[in-house]
Amino acid sequence: MYYRTDLAYEANESLKERVEGIKLNTRNFSHGEVIELEILDDDAEKQVGKKKGKYVTYETNSLKDLSKQSRQEVIEILAGAIKDVSGLERGRVLVVGLGNRNITADALGPKTLDKIKVTRQFFKAYNKEFDQDYNEVAILEPGVLGTTGIETINTIIGVVEKIKPTLLIIIDALASRKMRRLCSVVQITDAGIEPGSGIGNMQGSLNEDTIGIKVVAIGIPTVVDTATIVNDTIEAMEEALRDKTDDVGQIMGILSDLEYNEKHAFIKEILNPMYGESIVTPSSVDSLIENLSEILAESINKAVHPGYE
Repeated sequence: MYYRTDLAYEANESLKERVEGIKLNTRNFSHGEVIELEILDDDAEKQVGKKKGKYVTYETNSLKDLSKQSRQEVIEILAGAIKDVSGLERGRVLVVGLGNRNITADALGPKTLDKIKVTRQFFKAYNKEFDQDYNEVAILEPGVLGTTGIETINTIIGVVEKIKPTLLIIIDALASRKMRRLCSVVQITDAGIEPGSGIGNMQGSLNEDTIGIKVVAIGIPTVVDTATIVNDTIEAMEEALRDKTDDVGQIMGILSDLEYNEKHAFIKEILNPMYGESIVTPSSVDSLIENLSEILAESINKAVHPGYE
């Protein structure tokens, strides 16, 4: 059974059996871990439900509570991952921030753009083709269809055709299937992105095949659905009961016999008629988005500008 997650390694870990065509590698650090997952063929793509490509994911207990030293190490890790996934050395970069600036949980992309080191205007003003310390970088905040009346994908493709970047970096807020991963995971992928898919407004894919340049999508999960919260609560209750009694199965009934995915689907079936497709975000989302956007912006600046300090 499938349920919503934008994280490729979450989708992979939810599968009952190991899938051929998946390459997986994990590196551990004192403050978290990096999971490198590569979907190699069409069959693996179908099984996991994610596009072929490389997915680099950093996970920690809390991106907000990192020490100053750990925070800097995380920025270096993310910058290195962006370089690795993009293959960027020198070129023209367009950084796009998806989402709605007026809805905090969806404002990660626009907020990150505020802190990106933009240089394209200087390259144009001084007719420069090369700078030792900086690449030519522009930003774009396309907004959302509900406020602009224009499909996001059309805005992005129009600007790409006009300024002709060699690399497109897209930042977006994601959804997770685990509460503990809210605002604690960064995913970087070269598989591209499908603007509007989170709200069922499928506009098409933005990837190297469709627009002809390298596309790197960067995201952090900021929301989960209500069924995930209930499901995680039941899992926690079962774990707590195991420390107190041997009759967990009798207390929890049929729920204890269901796998995580099956429980989630069952809970969703019950909740949807009452609450619809409801999503939830942390109560401290304002400060979290501000902090996370700073981490992403610093990571991108370091990745795209050779001399950035």
